[in-house]
Parts: sequence; C-alpha cells; structure tokens
Amino acid sequence: MTEIEELIARAEIGAVLARYAHAIDRGDRRLARTCYHADAIDNHGRINGSVDDVFAFFESYGANLRGTYHFLGVPLIVVGAGGDPGRAMAETYCLYRRELLDPEAEVLMQGLRYFDVFERRAEAWRIAHRTVLLDWEQRGAGAPGVPAPPSWTRGGRGEADVAWPITEHLARAEGLRR
Repeated sequence: MTEIEELIARAEIGAVLARYAHAIDRGDRRLARTCYHADAIDNHGRINGSVDDVFAFFESYGANLRGTYHFLGVPLIVVGAGGDPGRAMAETYCLYRRELLDPEAEVLMQGLRYFDVFERRAEAWRIAHRTVLLDWEQRGAGAPGVPAPPSWTRGGRGEADVAWPITEHLARAEGLRR
C-alpha cells in the first residue's frame, strides 16, 4: 500500500465515523446503517449482536429520545491491520450526551471509545466489527443553570435541524432515497 493509498483510506474511514455521528444525532438510523457492512457485529453496551439487531434496538429506543450528541475525537487509525491492506483498526474517543423525552429523567453523559475493525469491500470502507468501550459516565439534571437566550438556533432531529441538507446529501451519496 502506498502512502497516498493509506492517506485515502484514513480519510474514507474518518468520513464513515463522522457520517455515523451525524446520522445518529439527526435521528437518521437508515443513513447511520450505511456505515456498517451487512454482516457486521456490534457490541454496543446495552445490545450486542448483528448490526440488524443493534439497529432494531436503536429504532425502539429512539422513540424515547429528545436527542443525542456524539462529539468525536480524532481517530487513531491503523490501516493494513494484520498485513491485510483491506482491513483497518480505529480507536475513536467520543463524548456522548443523551436526553430523554421525559422531562424528569436525568441527562446522561458518557466518555466512550469506539474500537472498530473496518474492512474495504466493493471499494468502500465500512465497519465490520464495533466494540463500544465505556470509560466513565455521569448523570445530572437536564436544565442548564443559566439557559441560553431564544436568539440561539437550536439543533434538532430530522428535518427540523438546520444541518439536514448535509443528511440529504449523504443519503443520496449512499444511494438512499427519501
């Protein structure tokens, strides 16, 4: 593998990670699903199994969410894992925030790491195996001590979010119809 090929692989893997966080936080599980190979395995803490099992869980769990926030650190990517140029490992730090629809429920903050094995198949890098590592968590009240003024543009899920055109573009690039 040339240095240029490795740089391209790193960029493509980084784009998959960013697409996942964007899609999950916008509530677009269909787009998030494109980050995985069809036979992928995901140990996601509450659910461990096939990617289909994990996304079925996300679908049911998502009905209780006001929103999520995944802030990803720069991934540490090793291309050519085990001598195979079509495999890579990535460790990505993630600050995760979850807020439920129930206004009485506590907000959850977690320090996570994604340990992913990526494979390049059919000219596309996707997650073949994911393990979510929980390093720490904290729960607390959802309302801020000093709320922001209404002049702020608020993020949202789905088409209510100002960044939704990015979701539409990514969905078209992945061959998803809306």
